[in-house]
Amino acid sequence: MGTLVDLMLFADGETAPQAAGLAFQSMLRIESAAHPSGEGSPLFQIRRGRGARIDGDLASILEAAMDVSRASSGAFDPTLGEVTYLWGFGRGDPQLPRPDEIQKALGRAGYERVPAGQCCPEGLDLWFDLGGVAKGYAVDSAVKVLEDAGVRAGIVNAGGDLRTFGAPPGRGYWKIGIQDPRDPQELAGVLEVKEAAVATSGDYQRYFEEGGIRYHHILDPATGYPSHAGLRGTTVIAPDCAVADALATAVFVMGPEKGLALLESWVGAEGVLITDDGTILKTSGIGEGGIKFVER
Repeated sequence: MGTLVDLMLFADGETAPQAAGLAFQSMLRIESAAHPSGEGSPLFQIRRGRGARIDGDLASILEAAMDVSRASSGAFDPTLGEVTYLWGFGRGDPQLPRPDEIQKALGRAGYERVPAGQCCPEGLDLWFDLGGVAKGYAVDSAVKVLEDAGVRAGIVNAGGDLRTFGAPPGRGYWKIGIQDPRDPQELAGVLEVKEAAVATSGDYQRYFEEGGIRYHHILDPATGYPSHAGLRGTTVIAPDCAVADALATAVFVMGPEKGLALLESWVGAEGVLITDDGTILKTSGIGEGGIKFVER
C-alpha cells in the first residue's frame, strides 16, 4: 500500500504480539486483493476487458468506493487507474504526462461505467485504482482482528489513515495530530477522539515540481490533473476508515464549500479542512459527541 503501518496496542499477557501478527496478515491479504497486478487478479482481468467476478474483500472495498463516488458526483473515482499510472506517483517516478495521453485515459475512465452487482462482463475495460479506499478498509479489517483477539484498546495507523478502538489507559480519548501542510515539523492542530476513524489527504504528501509548478498526487477526475479547488489538506473523522479515506479525497477535490456540505450530509462524518490561505474550517459536529479540535 506504499506506506508504513504502525500498531499501538494495549493488551494483557501474550495477546498483543500474536494479535499484531494476525492484523498484519489481514492487511497483506487485502493489499493483495486490491492490487491491480498479476495475471490471476480480477482487477487485472477487468483491465484487459476479459471480465471477472468481484467478491469478498474486493467487493466490499468497491462498494465503499462507489458509495462515495455517487455521493460526491464523481469527485472520488475508483476508475482513474490509467490516469494515475501516467502521472507515475505509484511507481515512485512522477512525471508530467502529455495532454493527449491524459484525455485518452480519461475517456476510458468513469465511475458511471462500473456495473451494478459483482460481475464485470467481457469487453468492459476498466482500470481500477483503489488506493484511495483500500488502505482504509485494511485498517478496518486489522481493528476487527485485534478486537476479536482480545486486544482491549489501540490504534492502527497506515500512513495517516488510522482508527482507534477502546480507550488509552488513564484517559477517555485519543489525541491525533494534524500536520501543518506547509511545515512538516509543525501541527495545524490536535484532534481528541474516542473510538473513530481518521483519514487525511493533502497536497504535501506526494508531489513534484516542474517549471515552477507544483504537481501533487490527488487528481481531479474531471480534468485528469492535480486538483486545485482551494484546499491544502482535508481530515475526515468517520465510523470506519474505508469511508473516511475516500471522503478525504473527495472533499479535497470538491473544495471548501462543496466539501463541507458533503460531510455535513454524511451521517457520522465530521471534518477539518485547511484552505490555501491557511484558514481552518470545521464541520458543525466538531466539539460535540466526543470530538474536539484544538488549533496550534
